[in-house]
Amino acid sequence: MNKIKIVSVTISLLVAFISFFTTYAYVQVLYPLKFKQEIETASYVNHVEPELLASLINEESSFDNLSESRAGAIGLMQLMPTTAQWLADKMQIDFSIAKLYEPQYNINMGAYYLRYLLDKFGDEYTALCAYNAGEGQVKTWLLSREFSSDDKVLKNTPYRETNSYVEKVLKNKTRYSTRFEINFRKN
Repeated sequence: MNKIKIVSVTISLLVAFISFFTTYAYVQVLYPLKFKQEIETASYVNHVEPELLASLINEESSFDNLSESRAGAIGLMQLMPTTAQWLADKMQIDFSIAKLYEPQYNINMGAYYLRYLLDKFGDEYTALCAYNAGEGQVKTWLLSREFSSDDKVLKNTPYRETNSYVEKVLKNKTRYSTRFEINFRKN
């Protein structure tokens, strides 16, 4: 009887270990977290949740700081050069296309832009729509009862890509919340 208990306990422990390791590997692969220090710094400075920044970076560039889109967006947070130039002027920092490939520069600039959109639209969903589709497009959608009931907050958009993008960022934000011990919530 003791041998059966020992085998049973051993199998249970082995299953638990395999389950833990599989879950850990799954999280590491699907929700990578490179540049954690840079994200935490930009999060703190710009009053943006680090898990939101990480989720956005994962969706935008899969944490590839050399990433370039077909449309011309560059770096971890996929900033368009014209937007980045405008942001650099507002932030009173030097600008060059080459700097957009630097993780700290790109993340800080993207976090600043996200904070600007959050402040402008007052809603995370709407701000993420603007990050993906552009401020002008969001302003147009807000005027339509089909997409907004109050002219302030979007409930959806006519762009499947934008709807999917925002849904993924928000879903993955929850996953990333477990990857940060430090929370920089705006008070």
